[in-house]
Amino acid sequence: MIARLIQSLFMRGASLCLVTLLLASCTTAPLAPREKSGAALVPQRVDTFVGNPSAKPYLRRTIEDILGEPAKSLNRYVTAQTNVLEFKDARLVRQLQQKWAAASKDGFTVAHFGDSLVQGGYAAEIARSRLQGLGGSAGRGMVFPYSIAKTYSQNDFRSTFTGDWLTANSLHQPPRLPVGVSGFVARTSAVDASFTLNFFTTPESGKKLIKFFYSTSSTTYTLRVQSGNFLHDVVVPGGEAQAKSQMLELSFPEMSDTLRFEIRNTSPKAGQFFEVHGVSIENAAIGVMYHNLGVGGANYGALLSQTYFEEQSGQLAPDLIVLDWGTNDLVNKNSLPPELEKNMVQTIQRVKAKHPKAIIVVTSAQDFNVRRRNVTLTWDFASLARRVAFENDCLFYDWYRIAGARGAMTTWTVYGLASSDNIHLTGLGYAVKGELFAQALLNSLGRLKSDPSIKALEITTTATIQPHSVVGWLKEVSPVPRKGLFTVRR
Repeated sequence: MIARLIQSLFMRGASLCLVTLLLASCTTAPLAPREKSGAALVPQRVDTFVGNPSAKPYLRRTIEDILGEPAKSLNRYVTAQTNVLEFKDARLVRQLQQKWAAASKDGFTVAHFGDSLVQGGYAAEIARSRLQGLGGSAGRGMVFPYSIAKTYSQNDFRSTFTGDWLTANSLHQPPRLPVGVSGFVARTSAVDASFTLNFFTTPESGKKLIKFFYSTSSTTYTLRVQSGNFLHDVVVPGGEAQAKSQMLELSFPEMSDTLRFEIRNTSPKAGQFFEVHGVSIENAAIGVMYHNLGVGGANYGALLSQTYFEEQSGQLAPDLIVLDWGTNDLVNKNSLPPELEKNMVQTIQRVKAKHPKAIIVVTSAQDFNVRRRNVTLTWDFASLARRVAFENDCLFYDWYRIAGARGAMTTWTVYGLASSDNIHLTGLGYAVKGELFAQALLNSLGRLKSDPSIKALEITTTATIQPHSVVGWLKEVSPVPRKGLFTVRR
């Protein structure tokens, strides 16, 4: 249902005038985009074309495109005073402010980990759009050929594949194969195998850098990667003498809507394999990068099971790391699992050990229902997540409160923002979540700008419905739920 809804939406590239004016004080003046330096492999130009020549052009989609007229009131009702990243120590936000101010010069990378509420990509798309509209675009970020893993794709592309593959992801603990930062892995021992990423539009214009994360047991594999009229044909570094997790960086002067990977073993032997861990699509220009690293069904043990987290996240070099699990830790539970806090703390510690200068955001989970019964543990988890965040020097985003607190999911559903399972959101709902998360980041920077002496920012809350939440906004837009409340402009 979500896919059918979102695929019917088109894009326009406007920003909220009110929000732009509000945030102007905490953003830097636009600079001419700089290009990244590096030693990416250069492709050859060929006559054959991979892609759809009539693919629709890329347009940056915003919350206004998704919600129509009611979008104008969202950030007025869910205010800059309440929709913030909370903190015990203003030092963290000052560091975040410095990183954000340098986005156009040094880049600003977000790595957003989570479960199915993240993997689908709708929220990440809108958050990415809001931040890149202000700080410049560094590209699309991490993707994976999800069809191989027999799971749903992110919302802006689909994938196909050939050959026999074995897959695993960080939903299973421990995974049956070593996974990396995308949370997925696909292994093949076939002589020939391939996968293709088909995006619904052409990419942003300009030069592209493709970071291909992989591992292989042999030096006899070749890799052909083509988009449009540009082709890479390389012998893949591999074998026992190489690092377990490896990366190739491939340049493309331009890309079509399609990116095809062909893997071939030129001298196959028993036991040889090739693993795909993910593909990061990046612009040559410096700006904001927003990686969607969600895995459907995952819980707070997910990152702990990533064998190649250190090597691969090091290549992404995140400035802001969002830890957005919790729902799957609470399903069918009568109390908070005894191992949950331990997993949360160990996850934060592992992230900090690799990325000591990155800022970490811990989130709470939205209220939800299972078999028509409210899962009241979401309030308990929100309280736990707040305490763990503050005790471990992290920022805290109280999505439980912002969404509306206890009973919010029922309201979200009748207004068309959540699906009938009362757990997952619709495309509309994810768009709201992505917009409000990006706004929370910017609102916190704005708060520090207006009050440099601030030392902490905490918002007292309860389990009950909150004012200035999404629930309150929905009821302000229309006291009675009705069809067609959100009219999408094409």
